[in-house]
Amino acid sequence: MFLRAVAVASILLVGCTANPEKVYKPAPLTPDYAVSINWANNFADIGVDKYARLLPAVSETVVIMADSEGHLFHYEKKTGKLLWTKAFDTRFSGGPLVSGDVTILGTQNAEVFALATKDGKQLWKQTLSSEILSTPQIKDDVVIAQTNDGKVYGLSAKSGKVTWVYERNVPVLSLRGNSTPVIVGEKVVVGFASGRLVALAVGDGKLLWESSIAVPKGRTELERMTDIDGPIEYADGVLYASAYHGQVAAIDAESGRIIWTREMSSQLGVTVGEDLVYVTTADGQIWALNRESGATLWMQDNLVELASTRPAIMGDQLVIGDVTGEVYWLSTSDGRLLGRLPYNKVSELSGATDYVDQLDDEGYFPRKRIESSVTFRPEVIGNHVMVTYQSGILASVSAVK
Repeated sequence: MFLRAVAVASILLVGCTANPEKVYKPAPLTPDYAVSINWANNFADIGVDKYARLLPAVSETVVIMADSEGHLFHYEKKTGKLLWTKAFDTRFSGGPLVSGDVTILGTQNAEVFALATKDGKQLWKQTLSSEILSTPQIKDDVVIAQTNDGKVYGLSAKSGKVTWVYERNVPVLSLRGNSTPVIVGEKVVVGFASGRLVALAVGDGKLLWESSIAVPKGRTELERMTDIDGPIEYADGVLYASAYHGQVAAIDAESGRIIWTREMSSQLGVTVGEDLVYVTTADGQIWALNRESGATLWMQDNLVELASTRPAIMGDQLVIGDVTGEVYWLSTSDGRLLGRLPYNKVSELSGATDYVDQLDDEGYFPRKRIESSVTFRPEVIGNHVMVTYQSGILASVSAVK
């Protein structure tokens, strides 16, 4: 029953974000920024699983990426040149997380892999109870991994041995995915499909506090979904999180006390700036809220039904991707749309195709168009932005006023 429920919820989420029969029009802009593409690579010929949490891990010189078919890639950060790739008999779905000499990944096959960062050599592998749809985290000698069946595991970073397990009941119906746990000091804070946050001791998994940022409402199970799927952010003693059909909330990290809330549905999580919290709602509105009170500074609605990521902060600009593969630059001060990078320029440079054959026999089924949506938040590195696309493209881009 659970698997069927998750499938229905997944279909619901797709319908909210990308309708293949609808023609999307780019949002209107003020005079464009000069946008340049530093490099673009097609790392996954058939696209990537839209529910996998596969984001680039960036070091001073290297960009590390994984795909849904079990491949690990190392690219030169400056040029995008492929340094090496390695294949594994699995389906990566969470990560990679790079911690010095070790790279950690989660899989749809309920596995956690620890690999040597320099060459991809497998150090250990541990099989858990369910697929891992968020990026595992590491604190000292403990790897934290959340599975899709409501469990959180503490693993030995040296051997992969399970040292503790924490479990919550999973609602009958939920969105497919999990929020990425955040480590604050000696505690790890985790969001669940019930709309609750819990803080656990990193060393033994002991429950320290729990707090609710969404209360199920409505008569149907669809209306009562309150998943915390987006990343939780921490700044200056405060946690910031959002829930689908729930609220955006600021929570005291020490006690779990709710500081403020705003009625706002978002499965994407929030982005925390110096003074503001930025939110992309489920319908594509972009909000800027005061960090201390939750009061609204501005709201941008030109990306309704388009925006597919939470905002990334790049100086005095925000960077947001949409369901068609467009990347937008917005002003942090008032939300004005400043510039746009069209998807076709990126796809042309990468050499990617818009279609994939469903079977070897091309005449048996029509070819399927690969979705071009920008996945999750773009990664800002200095003056560049790393963007991942559902179509399997990884690109480094930049914009100058």
